[in-house]
Amino acid sequence: MHVFKSKVDNWVLVCLLLSISACVMGASVALMVGGTVNYVFAAIILILGVGFPAWLYASTRYIVMDDDLKIISGPFSWTIPIQSIVSVQETHSASASPALSFDRLEIIYEENKAIIVSPLDKAKFIEKLGKDKLIVSRKNARTKAEGKDSKGNPKKNKANRKNSPA
Repeated sequence: MHVFKSKVDNWVLVCLLLSISACVMGASVALMVGGTVNYVFAAIILILGVGFPAWLYASTRYIVMDDDLKIISGPFSWTIPIQSIVSVQETHSASASPALSFDRLEIIYEENKAIIVSPLDKAKFIEKLGKDKLIVSRKNARTKAEGKDSKGNPKKNKANRKNSPA
């Protein structure tokens, strides 16, 4: 079993801290005003506005086990059989996901299912998944789709041989 923490972008950390600060200030105002309703309101603000983001920040991780990839982010968790993973490729998508960075990997699994993660050590994460067919970057995916080898040279096929001067 290998545990990978999520990479955290500085801007995500700043947003979390600003959000938590705003919630603490709002709760403190409600507590200063007093009254049962305001105390309940302050408790809700602190639980949702401070507790939830802190929980996401502290718990987001990816666990590669023998047969499964387990993704945990706060109260959310996913278990993906490693054999069902079709591809892994780099992405900078802003989609909501259990990733605290824009330096992300999109995992395509089963039939048209996808999830985005941001492990701190992407290369080791992919290595531990044990997949040799994984696409690590969109550039490599584009090269394969265009029929070029890893150096960007056209692969020799029937169409290329006809147009080739040699």
